[in-house]
Amino acid sequence: MSTPFVQPGARVLWCLRRRSSDVRCVLYASAIPVEVQILQDRDVVLAELFPEESLALSWARVYGERLKQQGWLEAPPEVQAG
Repeated sequence: MSTPFVQPGARVLWCLRRRSSDVRCVLYASAIPVEVQILQDRDVVLAELFPEESLALSWARVYGERLKQQGWLEAPPEVQAG
């Protein structure tokens, strides 16, 4: 199980698991632009910038739903806690 480092001020929006791999969506909203990072295990696999938090949250929700359609499942609470 991975334990990714999430910087202070960041929020984990969701955590999904498939087989032994975890994917987390992390929001950095302390400044503009707002950044969303998708981490697979400990690696940043995607980073997107948005002019406001509401756009970032909408994008993150849609991205997470797309992964669920591909077979990713909500991670157990102990995994989500990191």
